[in-house]
Amino acid sequence: MPNQPGRRSRRYIDWREAAQMLAGGQTPAAAAKAIGISEDRLMRHFETSRHFLDLIMRAGESRRCLAQALQGAPMEQDTSG
Repeated sequence: MPNQPGRRSRRYIDWREAAQMLAGGQTPAAAAKAIGISEDRLMRHFETSRHFLDLIMRAGESRRCLAQALQGAPMEQDTSG
């Protein structure tokens, strides 16, 4: 029901970018500001969204793998399943 009175229009929030920033060590305040939302909104999403947690975990793992590759260290294989 688009354009209903009293409702805000939806806008795209780049949760993937926020996850990458958080995994990279940015503060929640900095990540929220970068994607244009309040820190409270970011933290509510962090607490309620399993998908967002998965994005953060994947971003952290990607950063670790990249760091290992750049150092020339052998990469560990995940054999958990």
